[in-house]
Amino acid sequence: MDRESAVCAAFASLTASVTEDLGPGRVVDTLSSECVRLLPIESMEVFLPGLEIERYPALVEEGPALESFETGNAVAVEDLAAEIRRWPGYVARMAEQGYVAVSAIPLRAMEETVGSIAFLSAETSVLSDEDHRLGQALADVAALCLLQHRELHHYRTLSAQLQTALDSRVIIEQAKGMLAERAGIDVATAFRRLRAYARGSSRKLVEVAREFVEGTLDSEKLLQPRGR
Repeated sequence: MDRESAVCAAFASLTASVTEDLGPGRVVDTLSSECVRLLPIESMEVFLPGLEIERYPALVEEGPALESFETGNAVAVEDLAAEIRRWPGYVARMAEQGYVAVSAIPLRAMEETVGSIAFLSAETSVLSDEDHRLGQALADVAALCLLQHRELHHYRTLSAQLQTALDSRVIIEQAKGMLAERAGIDVATAFRRLRAYARGSSRKLVEVAREFVEGTLDSEKLLQPRGR
């Protein structure tokens, strides 16, 4: 596969993670594998403080990735050894793994920075302008995919909450109607009895209503006229 086709395939793989609903972890995995395949780097690190994704850190104490995230700018370090005073722990860790140069860029979309990535190299060099633009383009698409996943998760959670509320309202209304008919009272009185029963037994109103509708509740107190 020539480079142009490989680049197109990389972008297609990233966007597919959203259309196929593969999850944010797959977005980052795809970004990592495609960057290593297309760019002159040995590996990369991903910093995602705003997302809970297993395998990727939410906190780092120092280094180019943290600085890129905090400033929103790219950070290129051609020779990490020269930055030992700046990031002593980070430089030592990278040296142990055989990396001597780092290029970090923010993961940003729609004016929101969700994290950053650091391209790691075993040679004292930084990315060319062309490779930097490609890396940033891949990062931008990945950031957009991550934000879309987050929005999808938010709307699904909201939808589930609304459905639960609707289901609760329906069962309560059904219980009110059944109790009103069986006890010969109006629905407002039926609701007050259900609510009083739930409070008196330290239970949720919807639980009491559901059991009454299903016939599993000892409903004698509910059916008795007040005062008896």
